[in-house]
Amino acid sequence: MSSISVILYTSKTLKNGEHPIMLRIIKDRTPKYISLGFSSPADLWDKTKNSPKRKHPLYTEIMLLIEKKKNDALQLLLTKERSDDGYSAEEIQKTIIKKKRSGTSYVLQYFDETITRLKDAGRLGYAEVFTNTKNSLNKFREEKDFRFTDINHSFIVRYEDWFLAREVKPNSVFVFMRTLKTLINYAKRDELIDNSFDPFKDFSFAKYRRIKTKKRAITKKEIKKIAALKIETDSTLFHSKNIFLFSYYCRGINFIDIANLKWTDIKNNRLEYTRRKTKELFSMAILNPAKKILDYYAKKYKSSENDYIFPILNNKHETPQSKEYRIDKLITRTNKDLKTIATKAGIVEKLTTYVARHTYATVLKKSGISTALISEMMGHDSEHTTKIYLDSFENAVLDEANKKLL
Repeated sequence: MSSISVILYTSKTLKNGEHPIMLRIIKDRTPKYISLGFSSPADLWDKTKNSPKRKHPLYTEIMLLIEKKKNDALQLLLTKERSDDGYSAEEIQKTIIKKKRSGTSYVLQYFDETITRLKDAGRLGYAEVFTNTKNSLNKFREEKDFRFTDINHSFIVRYEDWFLAREVKPNSVFVFMRTLKTLINYAKRDELIDNSFDPFKDFSFAKYRRIKTKKRAITKKEIKKIAALKIETDSTLFHSKNIFLFSYYCRGINFIDIANLKWTDIKNNRLEYTRRKTKELFSMAILNPAKKILDYYAKKYKSSENDYIFPILNNKHETPQSKEYRIDKLITRTNKDLKTIATKAGIVEKLTTYVARHTYATVLKKSGISTALISEMMGHDSEHTTKIYLDSFENAVLDEANKKLL
């Protein structure tokens, strides 16, 4: 026995204080719900008629939608029963949702859904990339949404030209284009568009991958200069120096992972953590200089094994959002401090937290370690990524070889 009805889903309260209006499908006593995209306060809903009261400001629109959705669902139900094929309420629900979404597969709307999904998963940095891409598309389209089927090769070329006319840096253009392509792949996964849909088929990303940005690395001698600096204990400069050196001594661990380290990540004089960006597990022996840094923070701040190691996050930062804001604030301050540290150490190169990672790779390469091994140690998915880090070193080697001509 099956039934279809419309209800005000009072078990859920939206941010505006209203409740969502749902299509309820019951089959074999199993209920499934589909949001109709409208909501209503409880006092504007007629429980007897299961419809909005006439004084609801969107009464006409909601009634028209209810009538259409109920008819669509009843027609689908009738088709299933006539076929005499077994089906469930969940199957009806999925079919209606798929039909509903494929009819409203607007790109900017789907960007919003994807951004919400990423934020809910705690992937705030990636959500920001999608937000920036969506904003660029919104400007390109003059704030008009569009369907996935509107995206073709001509659209992609015009979007690219729009960036170039505004002198957007090639690396940024690459990120925007790549993110749009990723969104299209997500839409395929969600069955909003056919798997054969590929507007990027004749678009080459190779020209962007060939663009090289300057990768900064300092020398082992300059690392020792930083380590030898006498800085007031427990000052922001002191912490910034320790964070930079700890990154260098621990395979170029990046700032966000340093911020999230807890004492539970130290086991038998080994550092074991999962990299936030790639979800890859790292395990490494702790070098003596890094151990001295840890010993200081253990003595100064540690009260339990679940404490954060460095004074970046604390247990008050519970949500992904609050952690992101705190990390953004601290990385800005740390990079500012590193400029002062570079001046004090007599280093001309601009210091940032990322220089420690590049320096780690470059120093190992100059010591004769293979690119393949460095790639493994840094957790890169390919040697190509590692070679990007080593560009400045490779150029120096080539320059020295070229002198043989003289």
